[in-house]
Amino acid sequence: MPGHKGKICFDNENWATLDTTEVPGADNLHDPSDILLRVQEKLAEAYGSEESCILVGGTTAGIQSAVMGVCREGDSLLVPLNCHRSVYAGLALGRVKGVYFEPEYDAWLGFGKRITPEQVEKKLQEHPEVKGMILVNPTYYGTVSDVAAIAELLHKKGKVLIVDEAHGAHLKFCAALPPDAVSCGADIVIQSTHKLLGAFTQSSLLHMQGTLVERSRVKKFLAMLQSSSPSYLLMMSVENAVDEACEKGEAVFQAIAERWDYYRKQVGAGDCIALYTPGEEQLYDKSKWLLMVKDGQGTAAERRLLTEFNIQCEMSGFNYVLAMTGIGTTVDELDRLMAAVADMNRDCPEVTELPQVGFVSLWKHEEKYPLWQALCNMETGRMPLADAAGRAAAGFVIPYPPGIPVLLPGSLVTEETAAELLRRQRNGEAVVGIDSEGRIEVILNSSF
Repeated sequence: MPGHKGKICFDNENWATLDTTEVPGADNLHDPSDILLRVQEKLAEAYGSEESCILVGGTTAGIQSAVMGVCREGDSLLVPLNCHRSVYAGLALGRVKGVYFEPEYDAWLGFGKRITPEQVEKKLQEHPEVKGMILVNPTYYGTVSDVAAIAELLHKKGKVLIVDEAHGAHLKFCAALPPDAVSCGADIVIQSTHKLLGAFTQSSLLHMQGTLVERSRVKKFLAMLQSSSPSYLLMMSVENAVDEACEKGEAVFQAIAERWDYYRKQVGAGDCIALYTPGEEQLYDKSKWLLMVKDGQGTAAERRLLTEFNIQCEMSGFNYVLAMTGIGTTVDELDRLMAAVADMNRDCPEVTELPQVGFVSLWKHEEKYPLWQALCNMETGRMPLADAAGRAAAGFVIPYPPGIPVLLPGSLVTEETAAELLRRQRNGEAVVGIDSEGRIEVILNSSF
């Protein structure tokens, strides 16, 4: 990220001339009636939604506003545990109860893949009181759920579907990619227009459609959670990015998908580094080039790609490296990446079988205190994570990226979770919430 890859997205060389405020003729993002209203109507038409709102507080502000707009204090929401940290912040701010459940899990790579309609149906039977559900689609890793089927299930029971489509603003513009959430019938969709399209970082879109959402309530929270002086540079970059996607998105992402298919077929059985392959008949976002590193040296592979080949990837884990494309990506750049991978494979011994890695799912939250209460009302202190098993966490502990919390405020720290987090930290992965002395924030007098 960002999707423009540092290439020109504005012709204007003097950006200061574009930096204005709500003077006459410039309209007001939080009460649009003129030029910004027309721009948002144009963006809604491009995505096929009934109403679209430009966001200058990122998808984070959109997700938080959607959660609080759909739910009132004391309401509950289905929350798969591969959601971004912003979802939990929205739950805490609105004092909304999360009904948590695990996604399908890739035990070898160690990430959540997708949510199935069967999982959603089961949770609706167990928790008929929920107001709806939030779904991450596509995931950071490119895996995809059946959004249309999940939307249909929820709508039959009068429930709202919010989709965090932060990594899917590009899907609308290429038939070779999975369908976008607006076309699948989601009620609220939030997209980061900077991740794979060409907008500036922090700019996003929120789309609304259907009759289940009180749209004025969502927009009220958007105005509360975002700056009262929104950047016109960010807003113009959103319009510019969508115009660019309408013009050339199909060609760019079609070429990326075709290159993904080509290199997937080139994988040798013993290659140490290879493109991830989803399961049979599973859709996948081929703009995500997820490289499996079968010898467990993913972090080292990412470092080598940067230092030896001058290729900056998005993130890595114990046995993978994620390279993200975008509208600024060229076929030549993809060829350069895979040529580097081929060089690295020549230096590695063949791997005929995936080694046992012993990963455990970290998404088994045992809530001891409500999220908002643990964040705001409890006496807290810091102690070594290695000694924290049996305590309740007081802060978020989050491998970053991708920004999916492993420990939530109010949740029980288990020996298994502590050991896995410490292993990740030793592996060189960034973990937010563990300080330089290996300590985390816990609720005092919270032994269980």
